[in-house]
Parts: sequence; structure tokens; C-alpha cells
Amino acid sequence: MLRMTTPLQSITEANRASWNQIAPARHGQPADFFKSGGLVLEDFEQELAGDVRGKRILQLACSCGDEVLSWANLGATATGIDISEVAIQLAQQKATAAGIDADFRQADMYDLPPDLTNLDLIYLSWGAICWAPDLNLLAQSLTTCLSSGGSILIADHHPIWEVLAVRNENHLTVTADYFGRTIPRPHIDDAKLPVGARGTDDPPPFTAFIWPTSDVVMALLTAGLRLDTFTESPAPDLYPTLGPTASHLPAYYVIKATKP
Repeated sequence: MLRMTTPLQSITEANRASWNQIAPARHGQPADFFKSGGLVLEDFEQELAGDVRGKRILQLACSCGDEVLSWANLGATATGIDISEVAIQLAQQKATAAGIDADFRQADMYDLPPDLTNLDLIYLSWGAICWAPDLNLLAQSLTTCLSSGGSILIADHHPIWEVLAVRNENHLTVTADYFGRTIPRPHIDDAKLPVGARGTDDPPPFTAFIWPTSDVVMALLTAGLRLDTFTESPAPDLYPTLGPTASHLPAYYVIKATKP
């Protein structure tokens, strides 16, 4: 398995401590929601994944486990990994309370357990890519874990949204470098902080990275995957108080790439 260099591991370890601190505040849906068959996945995510019954699915940065439990409710053999052992413990407790057979493990996305191979789908959602210090290394590593015909599905916040902050109606401020790439971004605008850290007087420190969408696409292609889907879409709710022009900006993007 490919591994990060020591400086990148140091960043990840510091982020892990912060994720552990806020994990108890990241509740997600209650166990009863999933016990009754509930799903938090978007319709387009389910459509792109196709019929997942009996398929092996891995979610990176799974946090409280809601998407993993959703994939399991759709019939998949679902595994979630997260660097926060606190988040993993809470996710496993939710799965047990819901009576759902899902596998949760504490692990780094760059150093996956060796049995997580021949996967049908690797899923990254809504705030995963920005925590990756080395995009090409991640794409290469994940590709080796896919089965032939397996795919990577990414639904994530658009980097344009990551660098823009709403100050008032029709007024935006640039808070970061869209082309920052491997330059760590130690300060994150409050609206972009994870749930559990947002709106607090003393949030724990997080270091994230800005990856242009073109870099994400090219990392997957360079790793030998075939690009199946790439879309960019608005989500006005992610630009609160901006006004009608919020629909003129990209807020998230979706990529599906498949191993031949």
C-alpha cells in the first residue's frame, strides 16, 4: 500500500485529534431512521452507483456512518473508514442499535486495511477531498483497491465554494487560493468548518487543501481510471444570504470514474 511522507502524516494526525474532539457533536440521523430503512444518499448518487445489492462498497472519511448505513440498507456489503476512532465508535454503536450489519474501522485513507481490495465502489462524499494532502497518491492507492469494473464515486463541495465566503447579499469575499493545491490551508472560514466546530468560540484547528476540479479529474485519469461522469451544480443553500445570484455559482461537483 502506498504511504504518505512524514510531513503529510503529521498533518493527518493533527486533524485526527481535532476530529476526535468534535465527533460527539456530529450525530447525523438517529439509529431508528436507518432501522426503518432510511437513506441519506442523494437520488443521483444512487443512480450513478446502480444496483449495489451484494456489492462491496467502501466509504472514506465516513464520520458518523450515515452513508455507510444507507448503502447497507440498499443491500451492499458496506465498510466505512475514518481517522477518528471516536467517530468510528459512535458509528458502530449506531449500526448496532439499528440492527444493521456494517463494518466500521479506524484507518487513514492512505493506509487502508489490507483486506479492503477488489472493491466494487469507493465513495467519497461532501467534504472528503479537501482533507487529502496528496491527490495523485490517493488516486493511485485507491485504484489498486478496486476490482476490474469497480468505480470511484465522488460527490463533494466545489472548490469555488471552498474559497468564497458570503458577507451579505450579492457580496462575496475570496478567503483562499483556488490554486492552492499542496499548500496547507490552516485557517478555514467558519461556514466551511465541519459540523461540531462551526459557530463555536474556540474551534479546534483543522488543516485542509484546495484541489481544483481539474486536478481531481486528472488524478483519476492518471491513475488509469476511465471518466464516466463529471458534473458541476449549484446549491443556493450553501451560499446563505447571498440572494438570487447564489444559483449562478457552483456549489458541488460529482465524478464517477471506473477501472477498466
